[in-house]
Amino acid sequence: MEKKLFVDGMSCMNCVKRVEKIIGKYEGVSNVSVSLEKKEALFSSDSESVDMEQMIEEIQKFGFTARENA
Repeated sequence: MEKKLFVDGMSCMNCVKRVEKIIGKYEGVSNVSVSLEKKEALFSSDSESVDMEQMIEEIQKFGFTARENA
């Protein structure tokens, strides 16, 4: 299942790599791609068990704004 997050506040490739690392550590997540220009993170999840709220909270701890994108 393809998931998309809006992520604002990234200013460089280090920010992109940080968000990729946060998302990629969740079990069942693969194919993580974060775009600085589009302000979005795309990834695949093999289950509904990925806690999106927890993922968003963790991204926000680093000063970024994140929310689910339909």
